[in-house]
Amino acid sequence: MGRPPETVGPFLDAVGDSPATVRWDFMGWPEAPEVGLGVGGARGAFVTLAVRARDLDLAEPASDHTVFVHVKQVEAERAPWLAAQVGLRVIGELVEAPY
Repeated sequence: MGRPPETVGPFLDAVGDSPATVRWDFMGWPEAPEVGLGVGGARGAFVTLAVRARDLDLAEPASDHTVFVHVKQVEAERAPWLAAQVGLRVIGELVEAPY
């Protein structure tokens, strides 16, 4: 069952100083006409928050958090577009998921 974003605060309180991840899955991404993309499907439509870590495996500690935007490889342009919608930018390189 999905949880609303408001549950992140209590989650962060519960994990304390420990690294952790939380993931939100979506029914699809919105249309991104500026980069030539229509509405995206549910496959590859999720975001992962790595708490106090720089990677999804929680192997690289950090004093802050890292957000990973997951999109289909053929829709890679969607990630920077999504970040720009909330006034942010992509800081890492595209990483392909293993098969």
